[in-house]
Amino acid sequence: MPERTPSMRQRLLVWVAIPLLALVLINAWASYRAALQTAQTAYDRLLVTAAHALADLIWLEDGELQVTLPHAALEMYADALPGNTAAAERSPLIYRVSFLDGSFLAGEAAIPPYQGLPAFDNGHAARLKLYDTELHEQPMRMAALWQPVESAQGLQYVVVQVGEYAAHRYAIGRQILWQNLWQQSALLLLVLLTLWVGSTMTLRPLHQLARRLEQRKADDITPLPEQQAPREMQPMVQAFNGLIARIGLARQQQQRFVADASHQMRTPLAVLQLHAEAGLKGDISAQEALQDIARTTQRTTRLIHQLLMWNRAQQTAHAAADTVDLCALLQDVVVEQSPLLAQKGLDFALDAQPVTWHGEEWMLQEIVMNLLRNAITHTPAQGALGIRLTLQEKAVAICVWDSGPGLSPQMQQELFTPFVSESHQGVGLGLTISRDLAQACGGSLVIRNRVVQGKIAGVDALLWLPHTARA
Repeated sequence: MPERTPSMRQRLLVWVAIPLLALVLINAWASYRAALQTAQTAYDRLLVTAAHALADLIWLEDGELQVTLPHAALEMYADALPGNTAAAERSPLIYRVSFLDGSFLAGEAAIPPYQGLPAFDNGHAARLKLYDTELHEQPMRMAALWQPVESAQGLQYVVVQVGEYAAHRYAIGRQILWQNLWQQSALLLLVLLTLWVGSTMTLRPLHQLARRLEQRKADDITPLPEQQAPREMQPMVQAFNGLIARIGLARQQQQRFVADASHQMRTPLAVLQLHAEAGLKGDISAQEALQDIARTTQRTTRLIHQLLMWNRAQQTAHAAADTVDLCALLQDVVVEQSPLLAQKGLDFALDAQPVTWHGEEWMLQEIVMNLLRNAITHTPAQGALGIRLTLQEKAVAICVWDSGPGLSPQMQQELFTPFVSESHQGVGLGLTISRDLAQACGGSLVIRNRVVQGKIAGVDALLWLPHTARA
């Protein structure tokens, strides 16, 4: 079962959906990165604020450094974080205060101490450092602040670390990502649905045209109205009308061929019947009747052969590429027609140089055969005729010449009209077949009087063929 090809509507949807889907994904990813960056900036600012606030709560008491941060203060900063709309969703802030050597002073002892002095970072003061770390195998975002404190021993330095778990930051980014995906996916589906409906309406004239063609009768070859078709469909309608015109012309030729052939076949069959009846009645001798029947049968055979060749010439779309030795082909044709030449005592001359040609051999042989038979028919006894083969720059010329009476003006007008130039040995199809075969070979056939010193000396049948190679 043949595989079904996708429809134009499906192809259109695919070509639109793929770029739109790519744009949706790219836009969603860009929105996610932008939202995550915005959340990171907001969270980091609150961490810095909380670190400064905690550093301000460190004081000296009885010669000892003290730090007390009310739990409500941390909750206040946690509530200010983006996305913290409920207590269950809060990301708690944790802190650690330690000396520069890492010894614990206050807060969450599990927080890894910050090693070294805080460096300049993100435009903050030199005492501040924002960095990533882990606590209980979970990622955390920390702010470390280097804070000087006056004590009995002089100026001392402590490191204030404030942080929160980073998972909530990524949760906010994912939430924004999914929101964007849902919104843009809905928009994409709406666009595709609109495109589906629009393409259905747009393709409706095509379906209407198909239904009109299905409802046509087999013998209806009238052209389609081009102006009623949409602009995009007009080239197809024009091509269809051109095909219909060619089919109509071929049908007319076929009908004319059948009519002419039946008319031409009726005459020799009637003659055969008359000869047979005359022989049976004794009006003529049996020998004479058989001779008449033989001549009529020969003429009928020639007629059938020409009819078949004419029909074959009309149906030939292109010539197959055979390599043909033209000189050898001409010699074969002359040998085949030599009995007719000898019967009339004709002086024949063959002037041919070695030339090869690429085409279909049977076509060229039939052309030369018809032209030579025609020349033999119209050349008087003891006359002269011949074939001349020459190779020119872009063509091969085959000239079949005779010394007959030439062509009258009326004959020149009806030269290639079938069943008109009838003689006792032909039915007016030979030249028509030769012309059609010459055109199928990519060449042309010209038949004209040969004038010598102002008088008609005979007829030249000049066959031009495209030149391809030379031996």
